[in-house]
Amino acid sequence: MKPTGIICAVERELKPFLEVITNEAIHTHASVTFHEGMIGGTRVIALYSGVCKVNAAIAAQALIDRFDVERVIVSGTAGGMDRRLKIGDTVIATEVAYHDMDEGILTEYHPWMKDIYFYADEHLLSLSKHIVKEHHFPQSVFLGRIVTGEAFIDQDGREQINQRLDPLCVDMETAAIAHVCYANKTPFIAVRSISDTEELSGEENFSRHCDIAAKNSFHFTELLLKYISANHHEE
Repeated sequence: MKPTGIICAVERELKPFLEVITNEAIHTHASVTFHEGMIGGTRVIALYSGVCKVNAAIAAQALIDRFDVERVIVSGTAGGMDRRLKIGDTVIATEVAYHDMDEGILTEYHPWMKDIYFYADEHLLSLSKHIVKEHHFPQSVFLGRIVTGEAFIDQDGREQINQRLDPLCVDMETAAIAHVCYANKTPFIAVRSISDTEELSGEENFSRHCDIAAKNSFHFTELLLKYISANHHEE
């Protein structure tokens, strides 16, 4: 089986994966460090890309080109947009969109998409739904829409994004990674846990809650890797 790519935005989000990875080998390409090894019975290539869409896209394309991964999982933190979400809650993306791009750029020009959304892989989404049903988590787990933009969302722009796109959460990388996966026909899914909300907003709250959110995202992703491995052996 080809390896599974895991992309985090920052080192704190990647740390839980590096604490459990075995048979590790380290590679560097395009200024990105790739950690190759085993997690949950699955061969993985794990990395952190750096924050923002361009860094995420560079890392995703390098991951696909250099390691020929079978799928990409985005793991890490996000800002809660839906008021049901609390610190630490986890969102599994069903679809992803940019909140700071004119919609016609994607549908009227290359890559001529049918709409503005990059959709999570159906098989990975099905496995994620099984995980939600079969496991108990200390946090709530939601399935739904994630949106991405270049700015950290505090209060400015929050209402406009919610009215236009109605996302569960927002980040600065996932849509760019999904865009690269779409162009390469590489299956993807995103697992993001909440580090800040409307009530607990701002970069101070992100920093305060980053580690617990990252661990919650890691724990779900680790289970997903185990399900991927088990499903492969059953085929």
